[in-house]
Amino acid sequence: MQDYKDKIISDGKLAKIVALSSFLIGTLILVTYKMTNENNLVIIGFYYVIIALFLNSILFLNLLYNLFIYQKKYAFQLRNIAILLLNIPITLFYLEIVF
Repeated sequence: MQDYKDKIISDGKLAKIVALSSFLIGTLILVTYKMTNENNLVIIGFYYVIIALFLNSILFLNLLYNLFIYQKKYAFQLRNIAILLLNIPITLFYLEIVF
């Protein structure tokens, strides 16, 4: 009984950490690019977006699985999914700024 709750909580914490890290690293790359106008940062940023998309997608699928399999703590799980998905519009906005 307690094992699945621990799994949900640890997966939620991991999702928050990854979402915040993705946001901060992406923001750092964007700000550095805008300050230096170094074209290599666009390439680094592009690869970073691909890697972050892959990692965030795996976490999203895991959270979605938890949501349907372990239906306890439903609101907690939905909140973590929403936090993870917030990076999508932010990334699109950053890409619009660069291009």
